[in-house]
Amino acid sequence: MEASAVAVFAIILFGLLVFFVWLTQALSHYQPLRVGTASPAEFVAQDVPGHHTPPKLGWNWWAFFLGPVWFVAEGIWFHAIILMLLIGLSGGVLLPFAMVYSAMKSREVLEDRRLARHTFY
Repeated sequence: MEASAVAVFAIILFGLLVFFVWLTQALSHYQPLRVGTASPAEFVAQDVPGHHTPPKLGWNWWAFFLGPVWFVAEGIWFHAIILMLLIGLSGGVLLPFAMVYSAMKSREVLEDRRLARHTFY
C-alpha cells in the first residue's frame, strides 16, 4: 500500500474511534426513557393550561406591509421561503396575494409555532 492510502486509513480509524468515544459519553448522560408511566392526557394537561386559540383569520398590518420579511423576523422560515419562491417565480404577480395571505394568517401561524415549540407532540 502507498503511504497516502495508509495515512487516509489511519485518519478514518482515528475518526471512528473519536466518534465512538464521544457516543458512549453522550449516551451515558441521557436519562432512561420511561414508557407507559403517564397517559397522554397528563401531558396535554401540562402542555396547554389556559391556552386560548386565536381567531383563525385576523389582520396584521406589519405582516401585510413586510410580507415574507415578517415571517423571517418571527422565525417562521418555512412560510417565508414559500412566499418568496411564489413571488419570485411569478415575477411579482402574486405579491398582492402574498401580502393579503401574510396579513390574514400571521396570528394563526405565529400561535401554532409558539404552541409547537412548547409541546410534547
